[in-house]
Amino acid sequence: MSPEFLEALRLVEEYDRQRPKSQIEYRLYYNSEGCITGYCETNHPPDTNYIVLDNPDLYFRTNTMSLRVIDKQLKIIDTNPPDRQRLAKSSQGQAVVAGIAALALNPDETYDYVEYYGRPTNN
Repeated sequence: MSPEFLEALRLVEEYDRQRPKSQIEYRLYYNSEGCITGYCETNHPPDTNYIVLDNPDLYFRTNTMSLRVIDKQLKIIDTNPPDRQRLAKSSQGQAVVAGIAALALNPDETYDYVEYYGRPTNN
């Protein structure tokens, strides 16, 4: 190795020894409803709505839509999706533009080509 490279390594090593050790504090910021608004390890913003995490793994493993801060504690809330029913072509139900099921018609709307979608039956 060249003497210049070794000198550069020595300078980096010396800088690392003199550099102050940074204190990492894992802060999770939240709003008045307890919804997560941010995460910070260093250079913390002056916001007062935060909790300090001992171990941020829960935050990183969990969808933030499922997390709330309740009584200064990080909680996982139940976010099960609502029951959904697949619709099928039917003789009654929701009127849509024929061939374009995404274009639903209101009851007061008329259209020349209409088909209906409703809940399938087991007949």
